[in-house]
Amino acid sequence: MQDAVEILLITGPAGIGKSTVCWEIGAQLAAANMPHVVIETDELDRVFPRPTAEELSVLRPGTTDVSALNLAAMWETYHALGHTRLVMSGVMMHLQFDRQWILSAIPGGRITAIRLLGSESTLAKRLDQREIGSGRDEQVHRSLRQLKRMSGEPPGTFIVVPTDDKSPTELAQIVLQKVGWSQPGSPNR
Repeated sequence: MQDAVEILLITGPAGIGKSTVCWEIGAQLAAANMPHVVIETDELDRVFPRPTAEELSVLRPGTTDVSALNLAAMWETYHALGHTRLVMSGVMMHLQFDRQWILSAIPGGRITAIRLLGSESTLAKRLDQREIGSGRDEQVHRSLRQLKRMSGEPPGTFIVVPTDDKSPTELAQIVLQKVGWSQPGSPNR
């Protein structure tokens, strides 16, 4: 029987730096020779037209979201290769719901959710670096709404990591330390 799957779920408003932090976590884990997989949830459902629940249910009964179906397919391969650590990023506005679809794809997984948060000025600055297209203004407003809502949620089912004045390298180190993955010999190897 293979080891349980440890899932590190990096959440936060769009533009706060989730992808960048995940890439840096991946780089630090690789440098420590710690096997892992990094998956951005945005890529699990980037399809047009979106498949209907009926179409998905034919492929896997009970499935209503293409993200769950794709994650299950990807994880089957990675787990067969021996991987037991997964780093995922996504906005995750409804964390309880998101936990459900992730665990439907990876039954028995243990999720540790990290919520990256920052000030409005930090978020706006990061979005200015990222958003250059016609949807920039709409994305800034959406991200600021997400930040306000997420900042008002009481922690308990997630660990808050403030991002203001911190580099991706520092944030990755903080996250890895908080989840106990910072040392090659850590119990979650």
